[in-house]
Amino acid sequence: MGLFMKEHDIYIGTMLDELNLRFAPSQGKESHFGGILEMVALQKEFKLFKKGRSFKMSCAALNLGARNNEVKNLWQNLLGNLYRHGSNKKGLDGDAAIVDALIKNLASKTPLPVFFTSHDMRGDKANTEVKIIDKSQPIHYLEQDYLTISIPMQPLSAAKQSAAKKAEAKKPAAKKPAAKK
Repeated sequence: MGLFMKEHDIYIGTMLDELNLRFAPSQGKESHFGGILEMVALQKEFKLFKKGRSFKMSCAALNLGARNNEVKNLWQNLLGNLYRHGSNKKGLDGDAAIVDALIKNLASKTPLPVFFTSHDMRGDKANTEVKIIDKSQPIHYLEQDYLTISIPMQPLSAAKQSAAKKAEAKKPAAKKPAAKK
């Protein structure tokens, strides 16, 4: 979504990594406590994710990207616009689908770690949707099942081209001069 992150697109991978570390497979219950087990505990205690609260606001509560306020604010703007995208979950927009998937996963008896990624939204209309994959192994070097959440993105040039096409389509057709009688 070059339109949102602008010249800071290079940080998208870092922002996804921050999410992936917060929801990573657990590495233990004592000195290595964190990842998905910590997220389950935080969800039980604080209900970080709940229907009616945007994914953006839940991420803000997790303080992701706080070392660079400009990047953090652009990233939150990107997340705040996920409601404009559909999802592969019937009846849910992109934002609601993410929140719903996280609520269900964190409440399950065996919560899966969550892997956040992105996909190219250009081309087929289905590419513009947020994709929720309930169980997959997205990391080839880990034999670990994950809940996978993929956010649609495109480079800035494609976003500008799409915006120009929409603007052109909204322009009224030029009127032809009336014929003389």
